[in-house]
Amino acid sequence: MDKLTPDDAFELGNQFRDAAILLGDWRIRNRSSLTKAEWDVLDGREIRLLNMASSIYTTAVGLVLMDSQTAVVHLQFSVKAAKSAVQHIATLKQALDLASALILFAAAVSSGNAAAIPAAIVAVNDAATAIVERQGGEGA
Repeated sequence: MDKLTPDDAFELGNQFRDAAILLGDWRIRNRSSLTKAEWDVLDGREIRLLNMASSIYTTAVGLVLMDSQTAVVHLQFSVKAAKSAVQHIATLKQALDLASALILFAAAVSSGNAAAIPAAIVAVNDAATAIVERQGGEGA
């Protein structure tokens, strides 16, 4: 078997997700003929399949990130900088800016959107830097 590429892993994740959605659609269409126990068992399997698809996406993201060790270093540095900046937040706006940047970053990483990851890293670094610089500028 050939080595799994990031694209292959994303496609597998999509296929598993699609299968889970189809099972859910079938479950809903046939709800009148299913007992509560049958509904619950199928619901549990659907959720498990969705979770497995999510795990496959995570594997795909890992494969994408393995292509560039530099990217991993930047990812780790940005998260550490954000965590450090949290201790220096002085206003709600700073908290919201940092939280928004982290959400953007997490979404880019979890979706495997390699094109969005650099911009997300910049957003997190900018938000963290603004917090630390403002706090340092006030002589706190």
